[in-house]
Formats: sequence, structure tokens, C-alpha cells
Amino acid sequence: MDFTCIVLFLALYYIKPQEWTPIFAAIHFVQLTMMSALGTLFFRERSLKAKDFFRTPHDWAVIGFLIWIFITSPTPLETLKDEVINRAIFYIVTVQTLFSLTRLNKFLGWWTAFLVITAFLAIAGEFFWDPLGSHEITNGRMKGRLVLNLSMVNNPNALAHALAPGLAMLYYCTIWKRSVFLKALGILGLVLITITIFLTQSKGGFLATGITIFAMFTFGRPKSAQIVIGAVLIMGGSALLYSLPRMNELNRAKSDPAIQGRVLSFTHGYNYYQHTRAGVGIGNFMRQQYADFKLMKAPHSVYNAIGAQQGKPGMFLFLLIMWSNFRTLIFMKTQNAEQERARRILFALVLSYALSGWMVDFAYRPSFFLFTAAIAVMHRLFLLKERDETDAESEPLKWKHAPAAPVLAMPGPPLQLASTPAIAGIPHLAFMQVKSPTPLRGENEETVNDENKKTSQGIGWIDIVIVLALQKAVEMVWVYSIHHM
Repeated sequence: MDFTCIVLFLALYYIKPQEWTPIFAAIHFVQLTMMSALGTLFFRERSLKAKDFFRTPHDWAVIGFLIWIFITSPTPLETLKDEVINRAIFYIVTVQTLFSLTRLNKFLGWWTAFLVITAFLAIAGEFFWDPLGSHEITNGRMKGRLVLNLSMVNNPNALAHALAPGLAMLYYCTIWKRSVFLKALGILGLVLITITIFLTQSKGGFLATGITIFAMFTFGRPKSAQIVIGAVLIMGGSALLYSLPRMNELNRAKSDPAIQGRVLSFTHGYNYYQHTRAGVGIGNFMRQQYADFKLMKAPHSVYNAIGAQQGKPGMFLFLLIMWSNFRTLIFMKTQNAEQERARRILFALVLSYALSGWMVDFAYRPSFFLFTAAIAVMHRLFLLKERDETDAESEPLKWKHAPAAPVLAMPGPPLQLASTPAIAGIPHLAFMQVKSPTPLRGENEETVNDENKKTSQGIGWIDIVIVLALQKAVEMVWVYSIHHM
């Protein structure tokens, strides 16, 4: 039941049925789903303890970030109700629900599927089925740049960046070490997402997608292979990128009103970042900008939004979350293909978010807390070794009930373990079903576990130094963008 709830939340997050018709508008689907998921945590047989909430660096960093958002808000009670509690629930429920590798990979499979569905709806709206009125927007004020008329992707840049990790995710879900049938299915999905991103004509979307694909081909490979593949992709990829629609506009950025609008927004954001102790507060960027400059420019960047609204301490906590994600994925040693699949999909998600964050404002999005929670699950499973995978999957989730009356043992054939039933109402595609992998045994396993233990500790002084260095790097890129875009 808890897993069903978080899959339904992903569906609501991307497909948004509440925006399809006024009939659903008054129904708070997201809140109902997440509260249901939270409720299942307290009624399932698998116990929930207080220590389960603070097991990884991600847990501490996320809770610290949410507390900082609350205490620095101009309207703390409203922020607590509308922003902090919801995101805390997203994070906690996901961490506590994805307690095994099988569940984690199924969750990532569904995430990938909803990206493909989003791309399909965008293409359908332009060519043959338009229930949301996207065609009129695309060919009206967007001047032929593809959109999907849902709140999260109702402009071309947002749609392109939302789909930017989709190519790498789909590759690992359906092509990498998969059957011929799944590979054929995956190729169709890759074509669909590629066409969708191409039709958005988003310069930033092209860049984020291209760099994520570059990382897909090099991540986890030997250094020598990374150098060779990197050189080939950089030479060929650069030429390909500049042949895409609107990419030549980068050569005249100084005269492009859209780019110069971003520069103005970055300038005001950096001013708030440098001259306020705790920023202007969540959701207060445009209001403060209007009060000071009689302008209302959106942040256009995760880093601009976080820095301006949360100040230097908030930026530190945000980058601490990002570093914790990268640290877990880069340094952990996987033991089989299924672990490596989850690792690479999550790396594509976090890298794409980090890149797109310079070009679109995805700050505070539930997706950020969801992939951070999924990476915290990886940390628990394979660095802290909290629970053995085979034990976790042989114990299906059950509601608590009264114990049955004792039965005398009788001679007969041995009992067979029943498989976990499918989620009611949600069909399982092949790439969403994962067999419990057989763990390595012997010296190999001990070596991997020893290496994993080195990165399983909490937040240390080295992490703090690295995050401070990252914060300085972000400030340098921020200033460079202001003066050279």
C-alpha cells in the first residue's frame, strides 16, 4: 500500500489530473495520497523507529534545510503548512517505503515511465490529441516551441529540462543489460523523448541533455575509457549541439532580451545573497524585487532562487544535500547489475538537476526531495548495510492483524513461499520488475563492503570543506554569468 501511494504521487506530479478538468480541481489528490502513504507507515508490520529518521548525511542535511526555510520565512506558519511539512513528508515516506533494491528499481522504473508519458502527451497535443489545449499555446505565444499545458511544463524550457534526464534513465531501464524486446521498447521511448526535447527548441534543455548523455557514457567506466569516450563525445557533440535550433543565439547573448532578463534577475539575486543574512525568504524574491526596483523578474535558476531567498547559510545546506547525493553515488561500490542500474539512474537525475538548476528555477520541487530520498535509500542499503536484500524481499508488506490460532505440524510436502502480489490497479511492465540479485560471496564481497564502509560515515570536516569550496565555485559561476552572459 505504501509503495502504491508513492507511485501514485509520481503520477500526480507529472500527469496532474487535477488540471485536466474542473471536476478534479477541488480534490486535493496530492495531499490525500501523501497522507495515506504516511498513515501506512504506522500500520504496517515492519516497525518504524525514531532512529530510522536520521541514518544518513542526506537525512540531516534535508531536515536542516527545511528548518532553515521555516525560520527564515517572513510568514513562518504559512511556510510550515504549505512548504516544509509537505516536503518533509515526501522525503520521509519515500525513504521509509523504498527499503529494498527491488522496490527502489521499480520506483525508478515508474519515474522513467512517467517521463515518457509526459513526452507522449506533449507530442500528442501538437499532432493528433490535445485534451489540454497545448497546441494553441505552442503555436501562439510560444511561436512554435513545444509545450504541454500543465503547470510544471507549460513553457518550452521547463518541458525540456524536466525531460533532460529521461534519455539516460530510459537507456538504463530498458537497454543496458536488458532483453531484445525491452531494448526495442526503449528505443521507441528514446525517439519520443528526443523529438519532444528537439521541438522545445530550448538552448538550456539541449545543453543539460547533452551533458547528461555525456555522463551516461562515461560514468562508472575505467579512466582510460572515460578519456577516449569523452574526447569523441566532446568533438562530435559540440558540432551537433550548435546545429540545433536557436543555439546560434548564444553568439549574440548581449542583444538577446531573454538572456539579458536573466542577467538582471541574477544581478538582483546576487545582491540579496551578499547583503542579507538569511535572504528574503521563500517565495519572496519577486515581491522584494518589485519593492526595490519596480521589476518582477523570476529567478530563472535554482541557485539564484536559493541564494536570494535563503542567504549563504541556506545555500550551504542546499549544496550539502547535493554533495551528499554525489558522494554516495560516486564512491559506493556496487556488487551486481541491479545495484549499478539504480546507481546510474540516480546519478543521471541528480546531475541533470544540478545542470538545469543554472537555467530554470526548479528550487523546492518535490522531485529534488524524491531523488535525494532514493539516494539516501541507496546509502542505507549498500553503505550502512541496514538490511539484507534477500530478507527484505522475502517479507511482503502486510497490515497488522490478530495472530492465528496455533496449528500442529503435519507431515507432507514442504511449503512454497508465495510471491509478493502485484500492486492493485497498476500493471507491471517488464522494466519495472526486478529480480532480487544474488549478492557476491567471498573475498570480492568483503572487499566491496570494506570500501563502502569508508563512505558510510556521517557529515565530517572534509565534507564541510568540500561544500564550502562548492559554494565558492557557485558564487564564481554566478558572478561570471552576470558579467559575461
